[in-house]
Amino acid sequence: MTALFILPLDVLVLFTVLTPFVGWLALRIKRKFLIGLFAAVGLLLSGAALYNMYADVSAGSPVLSATPSLFSSFFRVDMLSFIMAAVFIGLGLAATVYSIGYMEKDTGLPLYYTLLLAMIAGLVGVAFAGDLFTLYVFWELMSVSSFVLVAFRKETWEPIEAGLKYLVMSAAASATLLFGLGLLYGLTGTLNFEALASSPPTANVWLFIASIFILVGFGVKAAIVPLHTWLPDAHSAAPTPISALLSGIVIETGVYALLRTFFTAFLSIQTQWFGILAVLSILTMTVGNLMALLQTDVKRLLAYSSIAQVGYMLVGLAVGTQAGLSVGLPSALPAGAETALTGAILHIINHALMKGVAFMCAGAIILRLESRNLGDMAGIARKMPITATLFAVSLFALVGMPPLNGFISELTLFTSAVQANVGWLGVAILLNSIISAGYYLRVLRTLIQPSMSEAVSKAKEAPAVILIPVGLMVVLIVLFGIYPQPVLKLAQQAAQELLRIRGS
Repeated sequence: MTALFILPLDVLVLFTVLTPFVGWLALRIKRKFLIGLFAAVGLLLSGAALYNMYADVSAGSPVLSATPSLFSSFFRVDMLSFIMAAVFIGLGLAATVYSIGYMEKDTGLPLYYTLLLAMIAGLVGVAFAGDLFTLYVFWELMSVSSFVLVAFRKETWEPIEAGLKYLVMSAAASATLLFGLGLLYGLTGTLNFEALASSPPTANVWLFIASIFILVGFGVKAAIVPLHTWLPDAHSAAPTPISALLSGIVIETGVYALLRTFFTAFLSIQTQWFGILAVLSILTMTVGNLMALLQTDVKRLLAYSSIAQVGYMLVGLAVGTQAGLSVGLPSALPAGAETALTGAILHIINHALMKGVAFMCAGAIILRLESRNLGDMAGIARKMPITATLFAVSLFALVGMPPLNGFISELTLFTSAVQANVGWLGVAILLNSIISAGYYLRVLRTLIQPSMSEAVSKAKEAPAVILIPVGLMVVLIVLFGIYPQPVLKLAQQAAQELLRIRGS
C-alpha cells in the first residue's frame, strides 16, 4: 500500500511544533497540566493513526511513502516497524501522563514536553525508515532530544555531567555510524533496506569493516558492553519519566537497528558474526547483572539491569544470524533462527513494559522520599502499598517468573538456543536470571522490612495520575504472561517479515 502521508509520524511532528505555543498559553493562564495533556492527546492520536495501518501491515502489505525523496529517502512500515512504533508510542503515552504528576513542580515544562514528543517522533521515524539514510536522520533527532532531556534539571551538577558524557559518546557513535554507512553506500550504491536485502553485497574486507563501524555506532545506543558506560549515569540523572523511556525504548532502538541492518545489508557475512554476537551477549548480560548487584542507588541498579536485558535480546540476534543467505527460503532456515528473532522482538515488547513500570514505581518512591538510596526506602511498602505492589510485579517479571510476560520471552530465547544447538547461550540466560534475582529480591526485601525512617513514616501513596498509567502497564505484564498468544503471534509475524524481506 502506498500512502501520501505516514500519519502517525506526521501527527507527532505537528504536536511537537505546536507544544511550545500551547505551553506558553498554559503558563499564561496558570494551568501547567494542560501542556502534558496536550502532549498526551498527540500521542493518543498518533497511536490511533498507527492502529489504522494494522489491517494492511498484518496482511503482509507494507505501507510505503508515496515516492522516494532526496537520496532515495522514504518510509516503509512492515510488521516489525509497526510493533516497534506501537511500543514507542505506548510507553511514550504512559510516561507523558506520568509526567503530569511527577513534573508538576518543575519549570520549563513547554521545553520538556516538546523534547519528549521530539524524542518519540525520532524513535518512530527510526522504526518507519525504509533506508539507512532516513534512519540516520531520525536517529539524530532522537539522540539530540534525549541528550537535552537527560540534562533537563540543569540546576544540579549530576544531570549536566551525565548529559555531557551521553553527548560525547553519542556524538562519537553517530560519527562512527556515519562512516560505516558511507562505506556501505560506496560498496553498494544504495542504503535502501529492500535493495540491500535483494542483492546482498559480496563478502569482502570492506564490508566487514563497514559492519564493525555500524555495530559500534548502534551498539553505543544499545549499551552493549563495553560501549555501555554512558548509560548508568544518564538513566539515573534524568527525570524518572525520561529514565523509563531511555531504558524502556531508547536502548531497544539500537537492538532494532542491528536487527534491521544484519538481515538486509550483511546477509552475506551474517553467519561469521555469530560468535562475536554470542560473546557480546554473554558479556553484556553478565556485566549488567554483576554491576547491578553492587548498587545502592535504585535508579543505577535498574539502569545496569537494562544492560543485562539487552544481553538477552542479543542472544536472539546471535542465533538468528545463523540464517545467513537462507533468508527468504523458509524450508532452508537453520533450526532456531525464526524462534530466536521472535524471542528478541517479544523481549523488546516485554522489557519496555517491565522496565517502564520499574522506573516509574521507583520514581514515585523517590518523589515522596527525595532520595534514590535503597537504605532510605526501608519499609516504604507499608506507606505506599499500591506502588510497592506494582513495583514487585515488574521486578518478578524481570527475573522471568511465571506467569508474567518476562518468563515467556526469556523462555522463547532459551528454546531458540537449544534448537540451534548452542545450549550454552541458554544456560547463560538461566544463570544470569538467577543473578538478577539476587538484587531484585534485595530491593523487595528493603521495601517490606519493618524498620522505617522518619521520612518513610511521613510518606503518602503516589497520586492517581502517576498510578493509573503504571497500573495499566502492570495489567499488560500479567495479561501477556497468562495469555501471550496474540503478542507472540505479532512477534512471530515480524520475525518472518525480517527473515523473508527479500521476497516482500
